[in-house]
Amino acid sequence: MLNCKLNRWFVFAGAWIIIFCVAASAIFSVFSIPLSKLHGWSLAEVNLSFSIYQLFLGIVGILGGRYADKKGAVSLMYGGGFLYGAGWFLTGTSDSIPMLYLTYGVMAGAGAGAVYNATLVTALRWFPDMRGKISGCLLAAAAFGPFVLAPLTNTLFSRIGTDVAGVATTFHILGLLFFCCIAAVGWLMKLAPADYPSQFAANAPGKKAQPSESAVFAEQNYEWTEMIKTPLFWILFFTFMCAGTAGTMMISSTSIIAQTQIGLTPAIGAIAVSISTISNFTGRLSFGVLIDRLGDFKALLISLSASAVALLLLGTAEAPTLFFICVVILGFAFGAPLVVFPPITSRKFGSKNFGINYGIMFLGFTCANYVGPKIAAAFKDATGSFHGAYFAASAIAVLGALIVLCLLRYEKNHQSLQYKGETV
Repeated sequence: MLNCKLNRWFVFAGAWIIIFCVAASAIFSVFSIPLSKLHGWSLAEVNLSFSIYQLFLGIVGILGGRYADKKGAVSLMYGGGFLYGAGWFLTGTSDSIPMLYLTYGVMAGAGAGAVYNATLVTALRWFPDMRGKISGCLLAAAAFGPFVLAPLTNTLFSRIGTDVAGVATTFHILGLLFFCCIAAVGWLMKLAPADYPSQFAANAPGKKAQPSESAVFAEQNYEWTEMIKTPLFWILFFTFMCAGTAGTMMISSTSIIAQTQIGLTPAIGAIAVSISTISNFTGRLSFGVLIDRLGDFKALLISLSASAVALLLLGTAEAPTLFFICVVILGFAFGAPLVVFPPITSRKFGSKNFGINYGIMFLGFTCANYVGPKIAAAFKDATGSFHGAYFAASAIAVLGALIVLCLLRYEKNHQSLQYKGETV
């Protein structure tokens, strides 16, 4: 009998809560204008703190993943959770740009990096039989978090105020809330037993292992130094950048496009952002299911193809109906990259060093988060519209889809050769 089968759902529940909290970074834009007005900082100066946050999230995520691989994630939950909560708390007392960069950019970003990657890889190790669905559900928490936390923040503003004391108190409340939630479930982030994948395969009731499953359970484990020397890693890294860039380029500008291209009001533009968020949440859940049914590469191909078509349609959109259809498709499709790449990384490079390996792979998405919005802004500043950005993003998505098609063809040929070798 499998001893740990029931426990893994508690691990999943704890991981869902932690990722929900770490997703709060997406609501920082709610604070941008109040911070700018209160302290006389430019929006560019304030928003740079978010870029610093993303940088430390990616870098510390690698270190956190390595630590989780070797010693487990529990201590990271408390150390990283404290740093993350303290970063939010102290941001409320920041009265200078350097202090803002230190508290939110460095402290909160480093805390999020320590917690996020370790949580994700720890939870996925408990579900070797349904990595796609679990990845989708956990990443859906990251989409659901801003959907809940943004209104909560606005409610706090309306009750406490947006003066210096009100903004500071809101940061204090959120910082304490995040730390308490992470600390309450951090003890659940324990490593799965070393033989858990094979143990699960041997004990799964009423199920015969298929060849594809055997390949998953009998995996080759790469050290990170070995992984980065393989051409496959760099191909996947670049594909992650393509998938992320095509999405972030447009998602970051949804409200502006609604107002400048379609002529909608700011209120309707905000609704468009909410619709995009809901679509993204649905997409993450859906692609999690598709990964287990069709395979990770096929799910990624569907996402990139849908994005390319929707971006081209968005370039012709003048009526609200077509615009909102494109927003739904893009939000849904953009749910795939963060859901698909953890299982791909684990499948291709093994689960033993999954923490550090995915931390390094995640840098592809970190780069996309920086490059995508910059490209969109560059086209808008140069031409006064986003039409050039649509075509650029669509081309990037097509390039990513072509790479995935080549990977699918290579896998098919490789499996065919393996099958012939086994039957000789």
